[in-house]
Amino acid sequence: MDMKKIIAHACLLLTAVLTVFCFGIEASVIPVTKFRSPDLPGGAPAGWALEKKTGTPSIKMAKDGGHYYLHLLSQGNSSFGVRTSARVNVKEIPIISWRWKVDKMPVGGDVRKKATDDQAIQVYIAFKETGFPAVLNTPVVGYIWDNEAPKGWSGRSRQIGGDKMRYIVLRNKTDKTGQWYTEHRNVYEDYKKLFGDINGGEPLGVTTGLQVHINTQRTKTPAEAMIGEIYFSSETKDVAVTEAAKEKIVAQTPVIKAAPWKSLAPALEDFSKPGCVNISIAFDTNSAQVDAMTPGNVQTIMEYLVKYPKDQLVITGHTDSVGSNDYN
Repeated sequence: MDMKKIIAHACLLLTAVLTVFCFGIEASVIPVTKFRSPDLPGGAPAGWALEKKTGTPSIKMAKDGGHYYLHLLSQGNSSFGVRTSARVNVKEIPIISWRWKVDKMPVGGDVRKKATDDQAIQVYIAFKETGFPAVLNTPVVGYIWDNEAPKGWSGRSRQIGGDKMRYIVLRNKTDKTGQWYTEHRNVYEDYKKLFGDINGGEPLGVTTGLQVHINTQRTKTPAEAMIGEIYFSSETKDVAVTEAAKEKIVAQTPVIKAAPWKSLAPALEDFSKPGCVNISIAFDTNSAQVDAMTPGNVQTIMEYLVKYPKDQLVITGHTDSVGSNDYN
């Protein structure tokens, strides 16, 4: 096969999945990205891009307990964050998990009020747009650490053009500052709850991106927070997956699977023992250019294989439904 044919073939591949053999494991895992160093190329961690709305961003990688965490600090006049590509079919891999803590919350921050809609930290998951223009019709599920809103509150953004940005409050001022909390959410179920008025609550495709954000420009008070690595997984012991979702997972998940995310993280961090890796590498439509997450993902695979050269590597690829069957 000549180079032109190789490139043409690569253009059709929208997603490639690298998997190290592992048998008898419980759940598929997709790490969004690894925080592996203090470096911030372009003002954001490797694989992420800086997203600035107003004010001066203050971002750094902080180390806590031997692991790197993303540290966000707003002095009371800024709104910023980082974003990355994340293409995940949440009907099959619905659970998102992460650790976060807040050291300082914006005084009076309340997502329910337009004038005080500030939070110390927010995790946003974007989906395929449902209409035109995309900027006003992209469904976004937001998990937020608010101040005044009660935990469990859900609703739409009060900001202009924010109809498709919908929130669930996970933490608030009743939770201790300076303390780490672990979250597990079923994104598919949350999407159906928040967007039941659009397409019957069914996403139109895979997720398109993920963003971590902080804002204090409305309350004019400082805020500070940290967040660790973020994972998608098919199941978790801490969150009940609906029976329908379980049946979907069993029917469509390959026999060879990745390790549960809890055991995956230490295996990739220090390689103290063999583990499993499940990495997604996405290509844009009609392009051989991989997304920004790829260098870090490939590095993870390389480090694993150097440590365990006898393990086997499986590479699979498939298209999505953007093109016609004949074209694909």
